[in-house]
Amino acid sequence: HFWDRLPAELSGGQRQRVVIAGALVLGPELLVADEPVSMLDVSIRAEILSLLHALRAERQITILYTTHDLATAGYFTDRMAVMYLGRVVELGPTLDVLREPRHPYTRALLSVVPVPNPRHRHKRTILEGEIPNPSDIPPGCRFHPRCPLAVLECRESDPQLIPVAAGHEVACIRWAGARLAENGNSKEGA
Repeated sequence: HFWDRLPAELSGGQRQRVVIAGALVLGPELLVADEPVSMLDVSIRAEILSLLHALRAERQITILYTTHDLATAGYFTDRMAVMYLGRVVELGPTLDVLREPRHPYTRALLSVVPVPNPRHRHKRTILEGEIPNPSDIPPGCRFHPRCPLAVLECRESDPQLIPVAAGHEVACIRWAGARLAENGNSKEGA
């Protein structure tokens, strides 16, 4: 039915399925899915995620799922790495990262995820300032120019990932103070 059709003659969901089929034809152990459901409507998005989930289980393949959509990442992934300017700032089991984010950037990302129930909505963290130029990364922590918890040391020290819980790591010198964000501790000495 699809053999003679051009890509422009396929729907977004059909094109995604064709791409997935093409990627699986050689029986890979790893499938890189870069924004596989972006630009798809909700029903097609759910179908593609279900298809990927089933393929992962049936074929025992690892799927590296890259997305800006934390809701689908939460549904689909076992482990999550949050990146800022090319560096992993938080890494851990998906549910741990989503339920108890330790890095200020992860917290800001989660604060703007739409919540359908108005009783469960929370205060949004709107980051101020410009995203630094990726070809001219600032010294110290990459996130410090926009971080609501930044202190002087953040400008000088480039934090490495450190364990904060079982399998959960964060690259932030203030990770213990991340809970202080709601208490008004922001931009001290920065």
